[in-house]
Amino acid sequence: MKPRLVIFDMDGLILDTEARWQEAWQKVGEKYNIHDLGTKVFLKCVGRSGKVVEDTVRKELAPFNVEAEVILEKCRALGAQLLDEHIDAKEGIYELLDILDQKGIQKAVATTTKRSLTVERLTRLCLIERFDYLLCGDEVVERKPNPEIYQKVLKHFNTSSQEALVLEDSFVGVEAAYRAGIPCIMIPDLLLPQHKQKEETVAIVSSLKDVISFL
Repeated sequence: MKPRLVIFDMDGLILDTEARWQEAWQKVGEKYNIHDLGTKVFLKCVGRSGKVVEDTVRKELAPFNVEAEVILEKCRALGAQLLDEHIDAKEGIYELLDILDQKGIQKAVATTTKRSLTVERLTRLCLIERFDYLLCGDEVVERKPNPEIYQKVLKHFNTSSQEALVLEDSFVGVEAAYRAGIPCIMIPDLLLPQHKQKEETVAIVSSLKDVISFL
């Protein structure tokens, strides 16, 4: 069945933000001689937020003589600064949105990022008007991989799970879509798909342009 609704994650899928965040974590790590902060530790946090990230960082930094909360705060501050300075759209997003418009398929964003930042970043790249609906991290109770955010988007559009399609780049996002019963295409960013993601998706493709053939 061809989708009536396509739901996009944002960070690492619409916007090339994950690489900027990784750069921030790596720079902070080098300052404190934690050389795998931007690789091993950061990759365990991709797609996650809030307490899960805090707990992960605390556990990973336990062997080091540092305060995890201080490190995380510095990572967040530098990452926000880098994103304020420059942000790119992911390859193929404008072409995909054009095709969706031509086909009359509705478009939504479901992101763990808070609304103020979501609106600011999408507006900066002339993308805010391209979507019919945004649902953000500060508007839901549970975070991905909980399916709440996707279930709420379906409810907003009065659309069944099988009439929708989710586009995700992260493991937790893929799991959230799977638990919501929505077909999902993964476009990996920093995390390469494992067996679990292959089981939870209808396809794994290399770019947003590749999604067009599924519409």
